[in-house]
Amino acid sequence: MPILRSFLPAVRAALVAAVATLAATGGAHAQDNAKDAGEFMMILNKITVDLFKSNSIEDKEKEERFRALALKSFDIPKISKFVLGRNWRKASPEQRDEFISIFGEVNLQRFMPLFTEYSNQKFEVTGVRPDKDKPSLFFVSSVLTRPEGEPAAIEWRVSQRSGRYRILDVVAEGVSMVLTLRKEYGTVVKKSGVDDLIAQLREKIRDSGAIATSATDQ
Repeated sequence: MPILRSFLPAVRAALVAAVATLAATGGAHAQDNAKDAGEFMMILNKITVDLFKSNSIEDKEKEERFRALALKSFDIPKISKFVLGRNWRKASPEQRDEFISIFGEVNLQRFMPLFTEYSNQKFEVTGVRPDKDKPSLFFVSSVLTRPEGEPAAIEWRVSQRSGRYRILDVVAEGVSMVLTLRKEYGTVVKKSGVDDLIAQLREKIRDSGAIATSATDQ
């Protein structure tokens, strides 16, 4: 099942900046929270780049740290619910839990090998704006400058809840990750059901040699 094949060139560079966690500074006003959302993304970039550039950490340990940081930085349960769309309501509690776990792992495994290629590129936050209807949602605009090729424009959709920031979507060059997945997963579910989608994602994990880890308690 092809997932994000046409979307990967821009997103794989963008996601270098996204796999770490940060405790919010707890600004009391919307302006402070918007600033914190931008700082959240900048710190994510630094922690991630430092991790993959380190010569003192074994590759296996890097993978484990990457996984833990990513599960804390992306709101995997909420993204999972969105990408399943109306099929989420039809799924059993067991199917939902399994999909959340599988979905988080399969996407980590898809992007993990690509991160080290972009550790020397410059990441810059260029602006932050709050959603006019949801004061806890922020749109963080950024630019990734590459040694070769044009700079990549990336928008991060970041939510704040209980003093914690998490990524809900990555929009690279105008293409939304979650909307792309929702369309592709919806096609599979319509054809053969949620269990078959889970089975296909599980097969991807098995082929990569990874073990699914739960994101429901992150």
